[in-house]
Amino acid sequence: MPAGQDTQPGATSFRNSIHILTAVLLVVGLGASARLTLPIFALSCVLLFVWGALYFYGSSTGATVSHGRQLAWLFLLTLVWVIMLPIVPIAVYIVFPLFFLYLRVMPDIRGIVAVVGATAVAIVSQYPVGLTVGGVMGPSVAALVTIAIDYAFRTLWRVNHEKQELIDQLIETRSQLAATERSAGIAAERQRIAHEIHDTVAQGLSSIQMLLHVAEQELVAGGDGGAGTDAALHKIRLARSTASDNLGEARAMIAALQPAALAKTSLEAALGRVTQPLLGINFFISVDGDERQLPMKTEATLLRIAQGAIGNVAKHSEAKNCHVTLTYDENQVRLDVVDDGVGFDPEHVRQRPASLGHIGLDALRQRAAELNGEVVVESAHGQGTAVSVALPVEFKVEGEQALN
Repeated sequence: MPAGQDTQPGATSFRNSIHILTAVLLVVGLGASARLTLPIFALSCVLLFVWGALYFYGSSTGATVSHGRQLAWLFLLTLVWVIMLPIVPIAVYIVFPLFFLYLRVMPDIRGIVAVVGATAVAIVSQYPVGLTVGGVMGPSVAALVTIAIDYAFRTLWRVNHEKQELIDQLIETRSQLAATERSAGIAAERQRIAHEIHDTVAQGLSSIQMLLHVAEQELVAGGDGGAGTDAALHKIRLARSTASDNLGEARAMIAALQPAALAKTSLEAALGRVTQPLLGINFFISVDGDERQLPMKTEATLLRIAQGAIGNVAKHSEAKNCHVTLTYDENQVRLDVVDDGVGFDPEHVRQRPASLGHIGLDALRQRAAELNGEVVVESAHGQGTAVSVALPVEFKVEGEQALN
């Protein structure tokens, strides 16, 4: 049995089989020696006992001692066996378990050389009584069979070891893949929440801040009352309405529901509610084509994209007018947000690293990509900006008939 293979499948059974074979050979050797003269019989018994004791003791402790001590043990066994050859009648057959020991302790070319050498000794030992074909073929065939058995078990154990390594690698890879997918899911969810907050809560808070700032200025300018106070109260009420909408958006995000604006109105009216708190810009909302019921996810995505695009207009464009157009085509719905502001360089913005400060355009593109849509941004310095998003959609025939 190859060294280091004691724990392999079938190793214990294989080792026990060799032990049984050795015990049987020792018993047969004792029986065959009984026909010898008393002094020779006694000497045979001593030699067989010594060899058997060395064999079983070394076999039981071989895995716990150094390789050098195993070689010394093997040398003593071989020496006792050589001494037995001219004395014990069947000592030549004990070479068979010796073959397995050679290949176990020396699982390389040394083991093969030892097997060949022991075979030669077993054949030459028969020379005084006359060599026969059986006397030559017996040890030779036994050597070949032992080498073949040892090679077969080595191959089986190697294949089993390779399969076990492969299984371990697959388990490790699956664990790593699960961890990677979990990390990617967490990162995607964080990004989604960041976009949601940017397009809803952050935009709403920005509008509230602007409304309250204007109201404060009007109150200071209006003095004790009059038109200034009425205008300021109007701004404050608008800020309260925007805050209420933001609260609804936040609750909808937490509950994973549809956007709050869509829960109350149509998509066109929801766009109007988005633009209502924004001051200083004239927003014009129009619908082209026959307005039809969209899948809720498509409506929510369009509204989020509109919030992001309109928020960018309010923050950065310095525009006077902005046209928001919702177009219903046969197989898609398109949203266009066009302003007459200062414009910018889209390529420069695309190359800029993303952060919470300027994730707007990236958020628009990612939202559209989730529904196999496309966002096109056209702008130039001093020429305004046009943001167009197209989402493919399959309208339900029953819905069309009901609307018609």
